Amino acid sequence: MANTTGKKFGGRKKGTPNKITQDVRSAFKQLIESNTDNLFVWLDKIAKDNPEKAFDLILKLSEFVTPKLNRTEHKEQTSIEDLLQLTPAQRKQRIIELRKKIKNNESK
Repeated sequence: MANTTGKKFGGRKKGTPNKITQDVRSAFKQLIESNTDNLFVWLDKIAKDNPEKAFDLILKLSEFVTPKLNRTEHKEQTSIEDLLQLTPAQRKQRIIELRKKIKNNESK
């Protein structure tokens, strides 16, 4: 019988990490760590024939070590002086806008 209530029954609870993903990452990390010396040798061999490919491999491997940075939107910052010149109603509206923006960023 299908669940038509829209409520989730069973399965992982929200925020619980996926065990298989953890196991795969752990195994991959162990593989890389046990072959660190070999990686340098392999990269040297590739770099002799094709430096671009070696550089590309280094970039791809770096994704496993350093997290990717999200794109950020740069906007002109408002100074304290500018905020102080707002009326109380305008300040309240600005606070509401910023809270919505923060909430939207957290949900992404």
